[in-house]
Amino acid sequence: MAARDTRKPGAKTGSVLEERRTSPGLLLALLGQEAMRVLRDAHAAVELSPRHFQLLGLLHDQGPMGQRDLGGLMGVEPSVLVTLLNPLEVSGFVSRRRDAADRRRHVVSLNAAGERRLVQAARAQREAEDKLFSGLTDEQRRQLAVLLLAMRDGLAVQSECAST
Repeated sequence: MAARDTRKPGAKTGSVLEERRTSPGLLLALLGQEAMRVLRDAHAAVELSPRHFQLLGLLHDQGPMGQRDLGGLMGVEPSVLVTLLNPLEVSGFVSRRRDAADRRRHVVSLNAAGERRLVQAARAQREAEDKLFSGLTDEQRRQLAVLLLAMRDGLAVQSECAST
């Protein structure tokens, strides 16, 4: 039995959306929105945002660092970083202290409570990613990671070339 044409009478054939539904860029954008929603929900379940998770992760991996250095690694302006740090400091996840060698500089450190929250958030993120990628085999997940890293690195090179 032939598939039934479900288009409205008089509808154009070859619609842009129909034609582009397999466009890698559009698919990546749409899936990226869904992935961000799922990850945001996972982090929110442990009372963090994805940016807070990133910030705690950087402090965990690299140790205490200057506020300016942290903002640079995250790619955020100093005023935005302050809005990220304030609630984390109030919650006892991070601390800021003046650098004894340079009183203008603030050093940000991960506290024990922040370490525990990071572990919870990492677990929630792994579970969310397992759901996101449930349609892929382990090998496909590895391939996707390699391709996404290659895209990221390629975009970073383009960005560097454009700024020079």
